[in-house]
Amino acid sequence: MALKIDHSRINAAISKAEETTSGEITCVIKSKPLDYPETPLMWATAAALIGPVIMALMGVWPQDWLVHILPSAAIEWQAAHGQQEFYNRLETIGLYGLVQVILFAIVYGLVSIPKVRLALTPGSIKRKRAHKKAMEQFMARGLHLTKARTGVMIFCALEEHFVDVIADEGIYSKVDHKVWDETVAALISHIKRDDLTGGFEAAVIKSGEVLSAHFPPDAVNLNELPDVLIEI
Repeated sequence: MALKIDHSRINAAISKAEETTSGEITCVIKSKPLDYPETPLMWATAAALIGPVIMALMGVWPQDWLVHILPSAAIEWQAAHGQQEFYNRLETIGLYGLVQVILFAIVYGLVSIPKVRLALTPGSIKRKRAHKKAMEQFMARGLHLTKARTGVMIFCALEEHFVDVIADEGIYSKVDHKVWDETVAALISHIKRDDLTGGFEAAVIKSGEVLSAHFPPDAVNLNELPDVLIEI
């Protein structure tokens, strides 16, 4: 998903929102897909296990087409031993295994293509991986180290279609969780209209309103974290 984003507008929105609160707001966006190394392996294994069975049920036998791609030495071996020998149990097992290897290699290669891998990764895995990345960014950006534990991170993984708002424990215990659902919804609604910048602005404004209501600015309103959109 390639959406244009105006960093300056979002940075300005963060700065303005933080003028009315002692809390801290950080925005993080991941434009490239996360890695899912298990997806090609999962699909290739399934194809290798199920593919030969489906082929057999459809009446497509390995020996009907493998003879056209096997090395010439193998073809000569088949001719020397005759059709009856071709069907013996050991050879059937060998052909079955060869079909599995071929299917595994083909499917693994295809699903390793980034766009295919992303499309074939189950949604539950993508959401779990994206949430994990969001938590990693929350810690890496130091939002858990603010003086009053009042950090809020708005996270968006574009390719996974995932948005999350993570609030530190100083906020979490005082604010209704529905507020963060509304913040997520505001960002998603703008993304659906191809307005990523407007979505982050709306989410920042909503977060700022919540923070200012519960955590007004101190006499010396220190800015503990940079007021910038972070793109990873």
